[in-house]
Amino acid sequence: MKNIITLIIILSSWLTVYSQVNYTQAELKLKCDSIIEESNTLYRYEMAAWNFTDLFVTKPDIMETIQSYLVYQQGDTIKCIVIDNHAQCTYEASFLYETVPCSEVKACRSLSEYEVRLIEAKKKIQSAFDDDKKYPVYGYKDFPLNWILIPFKDGYKLYAISGTSKTRVIPFGNDYLFIANKKGEIQSWKKFHSGLLPVETTDEVPMINFPIHSHLKQEPFISATDICTFRLYYNQTGSTKFAVYSPALSIYFIYKIATNTITPTKDLDIQ
Repeated sequence: MKNIITLIIILSSWLTVYSQVNYTQAELKLKCDSIIEESNTLYRYEMAAWNFTDLFVTKPDIMETIQSYLVYQQGDTIKCIVIDNHAQCTYEASFLYETVPCSEVKACRSLSEYEVRLIEAKKKIQSAFDDDKKYPVYGYKDFPLNWILIPFKDGYKLYAISGTSKTRVIPFGNDYLFIANKKGEIQSWKKFHSGLLPVETTDEVPMINFPIHSHLKQEPFISATDICTFRLYYNQTGSTKFAVYSPALSIYFIYKIATNTITPTKDLDIQ
């Protein structure tokens, strides 16, 4: 009887794993479409933050008092605000898709209730990182983490993606996602890669046509963080597409910048 129970448990575990690594073409397409949608959101947040930073660093009076800044979606736009050391907003700009803001306000005002909630939620989530055994979030020299807070109906998603001021580099890897409830309490989290996986050109290799990296087995899909990072830095290496190999699914996911699409395939055409 004991052997039969053991066999049932083994079969059940095998079936669970099997069901997790086999998808129909329709299921793969739905999953890839949702990843693209999330990557679009991450990219809009990061591009707005980049463009906003370029604006306020040229304003000495703002730079003298800046404590932090906040980026969030408001309607069709991404709004960015500077917060001074008195917890006041001193400068704000909103972006659609262009590098130039569609609106800009330089005036001191109190933070809205919504802005305060976002700031408190982010602080609450990040305070949990003090327990580095439970949440081992790593830092790498020259590759700081950029944090993106995205509210959703059940709480908050806090992404961390690697950035860099170095040239000729795509800073893949060392990216995280924390899911928290409306109180900012972490419910789950994941690490997409084993570590930092930078793609870097050199004088000897001035262009990398088609970067390829592999994911952890528990992360079977290309990630929204992969795509966002590539879109931010692809022109540093001359790449127009990249691929992620999935050990769990034994397939590649190819992303192309020209079409902003993901193609799952077993055969990798590196041409």
